[in-house]
Amino acid sequence: MTKPVTLYSEAGPHHPEALDLRLHAYRADLADSRLRSFVAAPRYVEGRLARIVVGRAAVHRAPEPDAPLDTHYHYGERVLLFDEARGKAWCQSLVDDYVGYVERSHVAIGDMAAPTHFVATLGSYVYQAADLRSPTIDFLPRHSAAAIAETGILTRGTEYARLDTGGFVPSACLSVEPPRSPDIVAAAERYLGCPYLWGGKSFLGVDCSGLVQNAFRDIGIAVLRDTDMQRDTIGETVSIRSEADLRRGDLLYMPGHVLIHAGGDGEVVHSDGVTMTVRRDRFAGLTRERALDLASFTVRRRQPKAAS
Repeated sequence: MTKPVTLYSEAGPHHPEALDLRLHAYRADLADSRLRSFVAAPRYVEGRLARIVVGRAAVHRAPEPDAPLDTHYHYGERVLLFDEARGKAWCQSLVDDYVGYVERSHVAIGDMAAPTHFVATLGSYVYQAADLRSPTIDFLPRHSAAAIAETGILTRGTEYARLDTGGFVPSACLSVEPPRSPDIVAAAERYLGCPYLWGGKSFLGVDCSGLVQNAFRDIGIAVLRDTDMQRDTIGETVSIRSEADLRRGDLLYMPGHVLIHAGGDGEVVHSDGVTMTVRRDRFAGLTRERALDLASFTVRRRQPKAAS
């Protein structure tokens, strides 16, 4: 059973003329059947439930080889598949609604086992055999949802688990519950030193909004993928007169970039496309060095839920 379509747009919900192509599957010849009341198309199809069966599936804006890279789907991610042609699959993620084209071989359609474990470290290599000396065949990012077919495989003191899709991962990298961090700052700090990668969402490479999305996932909250989407949907906009008004966990958005405020020390954590790494910076020094003004940022703050 698929979830109902959610309409996001800067013009507000339920504005057909403003449907975001990144979040709604429609094009000139074909549209998601859930959009029948919102867009005109010569043909509507119901997405087929599928899952991603590689560690990182690159998601492109169009099926052509030189189409821009927008994001990645990760291993075990549920998707809806609307069309396939010339080795490409047109899909929508059921994690963050992102629509795009992936390699058809990276998607498995049909009945699938429910996940039994999640990658709880920053990532895990998949080995050809239950042996750390055997060839690696893939890399599963943090939060990857795995269906484990066999456990308790011991090789020279290291325990491995066999994936239902083949290959073996160290059991120490897995948890039966999704991994968690105490807050989004602690979650983002896990990625310090990782390389910047446009469209990336893993330890092997992450961009600024991907870092924010991963951080929220570590506290059990799903947020949208790109900076403009996050700026308009996470928490509430707050008015800031000076840096002293900022709180730990505030999100500071400027066109094309986002930083996470780390608290009383005046530092921010971000995946920086200038130095090409995830890093901590003094906010005052960063804004001075790059000639930025606090007034140029949109500050979003998510208020914690009151205890019931």
